[in-house]
Amino acid sequence: MLDHLKIATKINHSSVEKVLVQKLKNLSSQEQYANLLFQLYGFYFELEKKVHSIIDKTLLPDMSKRVHVANLHTDLVNLNHSVAIKSVNNYPETIRTVSEALGVLYVIEGSTLGGQFIAGMLKKQLPSLDDSQINYFLSYGENTMEMWKQFKNSIQETKVEFDEKSTLNAAQNTFKALENWLLLN
Repeated sequence: MLDHLKIATKINHSSVEKVLVQKLKNLSSQEQYANLLFQLYGFYFELEKKVHSIIDKTLLPDMSKRVHVANLHTDLVNLNHSVAIKSVNNYPETIRTVSEALGVLYVIEGSTLGGQFIAGMLKKQLPSLDDSQINYFLSYGENTMEMWKQFKNSIQETKVEFDEKSTLNAAQNTFKALENWLLLN
C-alpha cells in the first residue's frame, strides 16, 4: 500500500514541495524563517492532535515519538517568535477514521525525509541559524531513516484494518491542504 501511496501522491507531493522550496529560497532573515515556521505551526498544530487522537499504539507502537509540532514550538521560541496561533486550520475536522489519519500521518512522516535536506539548505542560506532553531527540519536527526522504516514496517505488519482508498484520499488531501495553507497564509 505504501508504494501505491507514493505513486498516487507524487503530483500532490511535488506541487506542495515547489511552494515550500520557493518560500525557503526567498528567505533572507531569521524573522522570515520564523514566519514560515509559524505558518507550518498553524497548519500542523490541530492536525497533529487530531491524528494522535485517532492513531494509537495498536497501529504504531512508537506513536508517542511522532510529535513534530513540539519541534516547531521549540524553534519558534528559540527564534523569539510568538506561538499564539492566529489562523485556525479547519482541515483536521475532515479527518475522522483511522484510514484517513493514516493518510495524514504518511504525509507528515514522509516530510521528515525531506527535512534533512531542508536543514542543510537553511544552514547555507541563513548561516546565523543554529541547530536549536531548526529542530523541525532535523526531526529525528540521525534516526530519521530508521523512524521512516519503523513507520513503514508498522503499517505493513498491522492487524488493524483500514481502507486504502480513504488513506490515499486523505494523503492527497493533506498535500493539497498544506499547499493551500502555504499559499494563503
